[in-house]
Amino acid sequence: MNPYHPLVTPGRAYGRTHMLKHSTRRWLTGLSVAGALVAAAPTPAVADDPPFIVDAPNQLVAPGHSTHGLLVAQPVRDDEDQWQFGRTTLDVDLSEVEDFATVEPMPDGWACETASSTLHCEIDIPKGQHPRFNYTLTGKDDATPGQQGDVTVTVTSGGISATATAGITIAEGVDLVSDETVEVSGAPRSRVELPGAVRNGSATTVNGTILMLEADWLVTYAGDYSNCASFLNLNAICTFDTQLEANTSYQLSEDLPLRLHEQARTGAELPVTLDWWTKDDWARIYGEWPMPGFEPGRGGELRLVEQTRAKAKAPQTDVDRTNNFTRASVTVTGDNPADLAAKGATARGRKGDVVAVRPSFTNLGPAALDAQIEKLPVRITIPRGTTAVEASGDCVPYVPGEEWDPGNAKWAEPGAKEYVCRASEIAVGGEHPYVFALRIDEVAADATGTLVVKLDGDPNARNDSAKIIVNASGNGGGDGGQGGGDDGPTLPITGDPTGLITGVGGLLLVVGAASYLVARRRKTRFVA
Repeated sequence: MNPYHPLVTPGRAYGRTHMLKHSTRRWLTGLSVAGALVAAAPTPAVADDPPFIVDAPNQLVAPGHSTHGLLVAQPVRDDEDQWQFGRTTLDVDLSEVEDFATVEPMPDGWACETASSTLHCEIDIPKGQHPRFNYTLTGKDDATPGQQGDVTVTVTSGGISATATAGITIAEGVDLVSDETVEVSGAPRSRVELPGAVRNGSATTVNGTILMLEADWLVTYAGDYSNCASFLNLNAICTFDTQLEANTSYQLSEDLPLRLHEQARTGAELPVTLDWWTKDDWARIYGEWPMPGFEPGRGGELRLVEQTRAKAKAPQTDVDRTNNFTRASVTVTGDNPADLAAKGATARGRKGDVVAVRPSFTNLGPAALDAQIEKLPVRITIPRGTTAVEASGDCVPYVPGEEWDPGNAKWAEPGAKEYVCRASEIAVGGEHPYVFALRIDEVAADATGTLVVKLDGDPNARNDSAKIIVNASGNGGGDGGQGGGDDGPTLPITGDPTGLITGVGGLLLVVGAASYLVARRRKTRFVA
């Protein structure tokens, strides 16, 4: 997960502590499963309160190291009357920290200048959006662990200002390191055991650690340890008081138990993540409010056991958060496939018209479809004589053999003749649509494209393909006799087509941030 994008972040404004509303598909990561929802709404405004609040998280940074910081202004109201920011200014008072730390804005649209100990930035915020200011915090080489000071942040919009304070602390630099990948397997309904290990890769003793396990509704946490608290068995937080000696490796005293759901698809590789934190890093982000819904286990204690031994406490921060994350893969065995049935689409129009098509696939079961991020099971060919002026946000132009990074791919890029598309988790009976806006450049009867869905283990290849037809002749439909047509007339879109896809965005299933985390340490290639 991204440790610098907290689920709910503490901030102080007008003498009170506020929490930002943040609903996620998974409670961390931004990261994304139905049911694991943690949200905190801002305190209702009274007459003297501004219409927005400022969120300024506290930060830990080690001498000679840098970390990412984020400042956010958020409307108090979350409805049609919410505050519209427009021209916004940000002023940051650095006077208390300038002796031991520096703050540098990231290039994300703000125009900034520094005068004395104050950073002043300006930006125009589009309607419906709110300001987000990313910055790099660096501890000076001669800084001493324990030094601290406050950074005062003031956001002004429409002549109204709100203020928050972020505490900056110089911490001891340590480095928790975990295995990059772990692989286990099991059949639907079975219990599997997931090993976990962590190494203190620094020259300083780490004063305890916290393990965060993020599971999924298809593979849930099944433990009952007294020092682990879980939320609906989707996530678990385990606290260890063990002193992790320098350059020493530790493993869990028992493998973590997981339970595979009866709808887990044979051949699926279900992601589970293990993320190790120092206690001070954890407290900085999550320790300033209770976490409702988390229940501790009633059994024995899960411990850390030393694997190998190599030859007034200051706060500690992990100087490399990219290497304490384990991406576990739970491969489902047995015989429980998912049958994905393609459904085509039709449209009709004149030359120059822009028409919408909505091909899709339906999961006929018996297994649920797990999120498909890297293999991209859907390929869509655009009908001849048309141009995709808007593409589905789940699709990327198809380039055979090209290496690509899901986090930086050109999702929804218009103009391609062929696309490959990802898919979210789809329960049995669920449908995943892909909406495109097509401009008719040449009028031809039965201009045909296709949607083809290919999934390993799919038991029925006969319904894997369906047609996308523009200006069908006779009673032609969009199913090609296979996956089922798109019923109902299609009207041309007049005027500017921009916004068509976002207008139907509520119909699309979006893959959460956690899916990106699964893929963040590797790239993949397009396959034919």
